[in-house]
This record gives sequence, C-alpha cells and structure tokens, in this order.
Amino acid sequence: MHSPARLPMAMAGAETPYAPEEPSPWWLKGLAIFMALLTVYMLFAVASGILSPMLADRFLPDDYSEIERYPEDGTEEEKAEWDRSKAEWDVLMEYMDDMMGIIEFSAVHSGLLALMGLFCIPVLWRGDRELGVKLVGAWIGVSFLGGMGMMWMMSKTGFMPEFDYGNEMEADYFEFIETFSTIAGYGQIILCNACFLGILALVASKSKPATSFDIPSGFRPEEPSQP
Repeated sequence: MHSPARLPMAMAGAETPYAPEEPSPWWLKGLAIFMALLTVYMLFAVASGILSPMLADRFLPDDYSEIERYPEDGTEEEKAEWDRSKAEWDVLMEYMDDMMGIIEFSAVHSGLLALMGLFCIPVLWRGDRELGVKLVGAWIGVSFLGGMGMMWMMSKTGFMPEFDYGNEMEADYFEFIETFSTIAGYGQIILCNACFLGILALVASKSKPATSFDIPSGFRPEEPSQP
C-alpha cells in the first residue's frame, strides 16, 4: 500500500506533459559559418577569374618575335628551332584564348555561388531552418551543375595545349593524361558536392524540431465513470 505522502508527489509528476529537448541552434549557426567560408573562397575565385585575363593581356605578347627575334643571320638549325618555337607559341596563345572563356565562365559561376551564399548566411544564423536548408540545397545544385558544365568545356578545350609531339608514344602518353584528368575532374565535382549534400542532410536532421506529445502515465488517476 502506498504511503499518503508519496501519492500526491506521484500524481503531481504525472500531470507534467512530456517536453522534448530542443535541438542546438549551433547546428544551423555552424552551417552558416561553413557557408561563409565557402563564400569567401568563391569571392577569391571571382577575383582570380577577373584578374587572370587582364594579366595575360598585359604580360603575354601575341607575337613570338617579341620574345625572341628571328635569327636572320643564324644557321639553318637555329632558324628551324625558331620556327618550331614560334609554332608552339602560337598553339599556346590559341589555347590561352580558349582557356580565357572557361576562366570567365568560372568567374560568373563563382560569383553566383558567392551571391547565393550571402543570402544563406543570415537566414541560417537567425535559425530559419526550413528556408536555410532550401537555400543551401539550391546552392549545392548550382555548384554541381556549374562544375559539370565547366568540366565539359575543359574536356573540349583540353587540359594542355595540343603541341605536335611527333613521337607516337609521347602522344599516347599525353592522351592518357587528358583522359585521366577528365575522369578525375568529374569525380572530384561529384565527390565534393556529395560531401556538401551529406553535411546538409546531417544539419537538417540534427536541427529538426522535436515533436511534443503527452505520454499517458500509469500514475494518472482514472476519471470517475459517469452513471
């Protein structure tokens, strides 16, 4: 038989509803800090994409003769060497022109990601979970699509200039390098964005509000039956 002093305590405790623990706000704040770091990185990428064409135009001459004058009084071997160097320089300049288009695309892509990141940071920091998760998900989608597009452009341009190597073995070696670089580039984009998606899924799970419900208690007194 229960003592009279313990019964009121048990009944009082039974009347208290179950209150689930609220998730830590630092899950969303931590994601905001992570997005801030990525945004800073994207801003550096934008600056690099803007400055690279300017520096190339400033310091790279279009004509190889500005680097080395043609040896008019030289031997036939020196003239042939100069012609070979000029041909390689022309191929390099053509390759650089194609690369400038990829660099400009990368700058626009990085700028878009930086702008989206600037929207994500305050939303996550103030604890707006639903909107913050959607914005970061959109950021990952743009990052993935832009990265795949840039890799497609790189695969068309090539990872190195197409010099006339002459030796078939050397040509096969550089073709292998191109294929390996393309596969590695696509793999890197998929892996990085998969990691971003995993981080987002973890934060979304850990920051999800707990469901509050009242657990029936065996100590709660039964309602008197109605006659």
